[in-house]
Amino acid sequence: MPLDPGFVFMFGIYGKRPNRETIRLLRQTGAASILLLARNIDDPRQLRALTRGLVQAVGRPLLFAVDHEGGWVLRFRGGLTAFPGNAALGRVADPALAYATGRQMALELAPLGIGMNLAPVLDVAGGRYNPGIGIRSFGSDPALVGRLGTQFVRGLQDHGVAACVKHFPGKGAATVDAHVSLPTIRLSRAEFFGTHLAPFAEAGRAGAAALMTSHMRCPALDARPASFSRRITHGLVRGRLKFRGAVISDDLCMGAVTGRGPVPQAALDAFLAGHDIVMIAHDPAAQREAVELFHAAGLPPARLSAAAARIRPLLRFPRPGPRADARAGARLALRVARLAAGVARAGAVPVPLPRDGARALVLFPDFREVAARFTFEPGPLGPLTLVREAFRRAGGADFMTVPMERAPAAALRPALRRAERVIFFCFEAMRFAGQRAVLDLVNREAAGRAAACLLRGSCDLRLLDRNISAIDAHGYRLCQLQAACELLLGREP
Repeated sequence: MPLDPGFVFMFGIYGKRPNRETIRLLRQTGAASILLLARNIDDPRQLRALTRGLVQAVGRPLLFAVDHEGGWVLRFRGGLTAFPGNAALGRVADPALAYATGRQMALELAPLGIGMNLAPVLDVAGGRYNPGIGIRSFGSDPALVGRLGTQFVRGLQDHGVAACVKHFPGKGAATVDAHVSLPTIRLSRAEFFGTHLAPFAEAGRAGAAALMTSHMRCPALDARPASFSRRITHGLVRGRLKFRGAVISDDLCMGAVTGRGPVPQAALDAFLAGHDIVMIAHDPAAQREAVELFHAAGLPPARLSAAAARIRPLLRFPRPGPRADARAGARLALRVARLAAGVARAGAVPVPLPRDGARALVLFPDFREVAARFTFEPGPLGPLTLVREAFRRAGGADFMTVPMERAPAAALRPALRRAERVIFFCFEAMRFAGQRAVLDLVNREAAGRAAACLLRGSCDLRLLDRNISAIDAHGYRLCQLQAACELLLGREP
């Protein structure tokens, strides 16, 4: 019986319960894999019912995958450990903690029916601001990225969840976010081979189950974008790296692809380039049209069989393991956060803050503005609540929420001038115009009386007046905010 070409697709679905549309889509297309996004998740119990219900309704094994990197990329508002992420692990530089993080993630994901974590990110950070990677990277040292990434992979796979390393051939040097537009990375072949491919090669030797490519142009490697380049997706992956696992495309609904042409044609091009699994996350019409195009294309049976042979082992995940200890996960996350947080610059205001009676004005981002785009635990007000409580225990402070993308309120300037001390929790001013405007005001009005806590971008340090003290939390999960407050205020014995 010929293999159904729809088997090679990974589809994003809609809804938090098994519904007729999703069941019909999976039955009619034959898709083997499902990408779970925040729109599919309320809590672990609901998600387990969704994965179990879909398998029962469709009547065959399905691979459920989720982006559970920790740090910036998190789909759960609660119920699972919210880990600090790669930048924090890279700062700590302890392979044992990377393994322990992967292990705890697997123990929490597997009981929910999730067989693949689309992690870890193995992009080696470049020296320039990168809006699509940032704190998702372990760092700029390829040897360290390889060591930590490999242990993260082993932690996941030793405990029943397949790992998917990304984003090949490495977009740490990108200056454009592929969700918006197609990055062009103008590195030499020697730079790619000597730096950016090295962590992927190491993870492949360690047995990573899957590898994800990304949408980017690398002229030194091929004129075509990596997602559609057989020279990269097949030649480098299978030839140079000798990678034996499944190769997965990044989501074909990103701006880097949709600006190029129709998603169904992009799916066919990606498959012909060498991907085993083709991902369409957001467009049900494009999902069906892509499967129809694959049927009409008369794809070589040998090519389909080779892809299927790499997909079928993934359907054996998740594998049962010991029960996860939620308290152990929380302790591990806080340990990493505390070890990672540190003083990035000593300015006029000492850290920890002196207990001299000076009243602090705390400027905190209004995460409600971006709640539809980012996950905050337990919701967009959760981080502010934690920081308020930390300052209350330390003697109190005045708080103002400041914008992410809007212009700051007119009241901010006089408030800065009156404040005896200013503490600015900064959420990637290099990206968000409202945060940049607040940072500029702090520079002008309160540089000698201010300290900043960098939450999502070490590059923001370049924008701060040199008199402003700065600590870098390397992320904004609650455990990292706790660690940052302990550093600012002095940790309670």
